[in-house]
Amino acid sequence: MRLFLSDTFYEAVLSLPKKIQSKVIAFQKKFRENNASNGIHLEPIAQFKDNALRSARVDDNYRAIIGVLGNNTYHLLYVGTHEDAYNWGMRKRFAWNEHTQSCQLITVTESEEVVSKAAPETTENAFFKDVTDDKLLAIGVPQELLGKVRAIQTLDDLDPLDDMLPNDAYENIFNLMDGENIDDIIAGIESGRAKANEDELLSDNNKRRFVELTDDDELQRIIDKDMDVWQLFLHPSQRKLVNADYKGTMKVSGGAGTGKTVAALHRMKYLTSNPNANVLFTTYTRTLKENLDGLVQKMDINRGRYVLNNIDQILIECARQYHIKDGFKILDYTGDEESLKLWREVLETEVTEFDEHFLYDEYIDVIVYFGNADAHSYMMQQRVGRTKALSRKQRMEIWKLVEKYVALKQERRYIDRLELFNETTNYLNEHNVRPFTNVIADEFQDFSNPELKFLRALVAEGRNDLFLTGDPMQRIYSGRKINFSTAGINVRGVRSRRLKINYRTTEPIKRVAVSIIKGQTYDDMDGGTESTKGYVSLIHGGEKPQYVMVSNATEEVTQVAEWIEACKNSGISLKDICIAAPSMGLMKELQTRLHTDGTAYKVLKGTSKQGASDGVSLCTFHSLKGLEFKAVILMGVNERNVPSKATEAYPFNGMDALEKKEYLSSKRSLLYVAITRARGLVYMVGYGEPCGLVADLIKKLL
Repeated sequence: MRLFLSDTFYEAVLSLPKKIQSKVIAFQKKFRENNASNGIHLEPIAQFKDNALRSARVDDNYRAIIGVLGNNTYHLLYVGTHEDAYNWGMRKRFAWNEHTQSCQLITVTESEEVVSKAAPETTENAFFKDVTDDKLLAIGVPQELLGKVRAIQTLDDLDPLDDMLPNDAYENIFNLMDGENIDDIIAGIESGRAKANEDELLSDNNKRRFVELTDDDELQRIIDKDMDVWQLFLHPSQRKLVNADYKGTMKVSGGAGTGKTVAALHRMKYLTSNPNANVLFTTYTRTLKENLDGLVQKMDINRGRYVLNNIDQILIECARQYHIKDGFKILDYTGDEESLKLWREVLETEVTEFDEHFLYDEYIDVIVYFGNADAHSYMMQQRVGRTKALSRKQRMEIWKLVEKYVALKQERRYIDRLELFNETTNYLNEHNVRPFTNVIADEFQDFSNPELKFLRALVAEGRNDLFLTGDPMQRIYSGRKINFSTAGINVRGVRSRRLKINYRTTEPIKRVAVSIIKGQTYDDMDGGTESTKGYVSLIHGGEKPQYVMVSNATEEVTQVAEWIEACKNSGISLKDICIAAPSMGLMKELQTRLHTDGTAYKVLKGTSKQGASDGVSLCTFHSLKGLEFKAVILMGVNERNVPSKATEAYPFNGMDALEKKEYLSSKRSLLYVAITRARGLVYMVGYGEPCGLVADLIKKLL
């Protein structure tokens, strides 16, 4: 007998209480031993519309739904209470699709006992009027749903079919309507089919949703590791992005959960198949790098052919290797206070209208950022992002102050972080030194221009040089302007692709998150704009995000404690829960409460994890970047901490209109990032004035 685990069963069992999970494990072992035993009670159900579906007894109250293919192949499809499981099974049809070589789950609506197999005559406005039935079948559309697909005219017509269509068919239809070529999609499906001498049930297409359980303990191992076995599997729509030969740089953008990082990891695996490869995989934050380490270990990538590290560590190692500023202390890694002290020293003997804060920002954001090497280049430089206009006389005055600042740094053996990026980049270019054969950079929206120029210098310009993944809508650092062309990176035209299918978050979570950034203009970093249009989730259903306002900090902590308990009661382990706030200071009282309650927790700070490894995670919104949890609880969600509008109150004093706009946009992006870290549950709480980005939104959407 062969037994397969579906993603739907996996998600269902993880939502059950721990004691019921143990019973499911025991049931699975008994099923493998003898599925015909009286204790299993495997039987068809009269109310089911599909005779390929069976019910099996887990205990007195819980049932598993089993899909049967042939005489000896079984698929674990769902598990829940007796009523819940039967309701699920009555709405499903399970079938093998020979066109795609994959199992499909089709939802049958209550209003349609029988769906006509004959496609109606297509109207002039039908989107697929020029597409043959054979091609629609080839992309996974079930025969009985051809008529409904042929009736589609716009994306709005596709929405009612999202629960009815199998996920693979829905995804392919969406991509077609978004501009994909149907022959390219069919080619991708064909590449995922099993070869002539291979097992069809183990085709790449089928492994997207089904994993074979080859021994009695495998399900237990999967649950113990709490590992999403589909996390690292490459989706067909991404396969051609990964296994392609590009003339130059490729940019892949996409919303949260669309698989950008997974695509980047598979790109690294593809490139390291070359025995001469020396591939760099880098990102901005240390936290994300740490998470990637664990994922790479699961992918069997040749360790001798890649380097995985965050961009700052690559800079430091490169500068050390080529003896650039040996013995110099790098400023900015401990904040800007040391740089400000130096500027104050410069100003002690100077009379000027400019203070240390303005001069520091002008030096970093203009002079260093654009690599101005002399007064003339600074005079000619457009001061992008700087709102205070300067006369020629003022610029000359600033440049003289800059010269004194630079001399003082040289004397003290200091160098600014971005300055070291520029100097190292110049060295690599002047000596034509290219340390890597290929460079992959994840979360490109977090990089600055000097960092992008550094990446450009690390690899020779040519085929497959750079592979960049990111999301402009997750740009959480305000005031940072980047432009690929300015950095010497050409991604225009066909070497740019946006992913729009969300594989992580549920539809209710996605709707709230996208609505928070809706209406904002996001720079695509190359002269255009990025759009949320067409961004969809394949994970339908799920609980709606909650937003609760309370009276004070103590009540806020109490609410969080209640949500933690609710998560535990629903079978979610503490390590799958994250509590985040705009700053760690907002969680001091919570930490006391967790300690009093005996609830294990750990604090995430960069790569550091202080506390119980199996406890609840505590971190800031910023530190959530690159992480994901089953449940995310956001504290401090009020108008002060997460503003929706500019007021004269803190922190808007002293900001001009453009600075306020950029600040508010970054706050929207930060909340968007925080919400989309959740795979299943989102809770938000605050006190004081409700956050305008959330308060009315949830009521309206949900």
